[in-house]
Amino acid sequence: MSKVIQFIHPGVEHSIKSGTVWNSGNHKRKYLRVSGKYLSNFNNLPLFSDQIYFWGEWEAQANFSKIKNTIKNGPKYIFEPFFNLPASINAQNTDPFVFGNQYYYFICKQPHYTSLRNLVAGDIILFGSSKNKQFVLDTVFIIKNKLPYKFSELTEFRKKYNSTFSEVGLGPLENSAFVPQKEIIFQDSFCIPISCDDKTDNCPVSGVNDYYLYEAVMYEDREKFDGMFSYAPCLANQVGENGFARPIINLPNIITSVLNQGLKITETNSAKEIWKDVTNQVLSSNLEIMIENILPKQLST
Repeated sequence: MSKVIQFIHPGVEHSIKSGTVWNSGNHKRKYLRVSGKYLSNFNNLPLFSDQIYFWGEWEAQANFSKIKNTIKNGPKYIFEPFFNLPASINAQNTDPFVFGNQYYYFICKQPHYTSLRNLVAGDIILFGSSKNKQFVLDTVFIIKNKLPYKFSELTEFRKKYNSTFSEVGLGPLENSAFVPQKEIIFQDSFCIPISCDDKTDNCPVSGVNDYYLYEAVMYEDREKFDGMFSYAPCLANQVGENGFARPIINLPNIITSVLNQGLKITETNSAKEIWKDVTNQVLSSNLEIMIENILPKQLST
């Protein structure tokens, strides 16, 4: 049996004020422009584009441009991600991290949901948000493998990874006020350094020492996972300049449209069919699917 997880996280778009600096407030989404590879259908080979547009989390700095002709439920801004090291210990982490040729999920909601610390290869996470009483999707994440880590070991642990993920993903966990000696202390139930969609989602929990970094099944791994792979709905080239509404996903008994926080977990023997159904709904929304991209770079100050 595999698990399919409807994972609700904040869907509000960043403003210029919060989206251009390293965010220290609540998590939000950005409509991002990157260079990378995408698929337009199941039959085409991957295509490379200098302009791929997608909805995702990027809590470090970004350049922006305003969208002139906005659409219903679409974005107001285009953000181009980069990073400099944060000046604040309250800098937010980016999770899930869907940049480069390996995506990661590593902390959000894990402290308060034991099930998220027990995922196995082939489990599917559908990251998305509640908008107008519908579930809108931004990331499909298939579990490839997992690695345990402790906050007390982050200094060495994050050296294993590329500098962008190390600094933007794992770095804020090590550098924030959420330090090992406070792992079992609640601070007014408001753990802003790594909050998710609920202010207590990532507050430390007594007795929880091991968290898990999950690597995603990427396009090149698909043959080992019955053809499944991780992706983000996207548009490539000029067609993406005006933005798009995140695709609504309808899956009876799997997706609860009115769910506006937390998780829904369904065990199934039909993971491949569910993944294909979700992907067909994305493609039928006149969208494409981003399978990898070029890592955002660190800029000198």
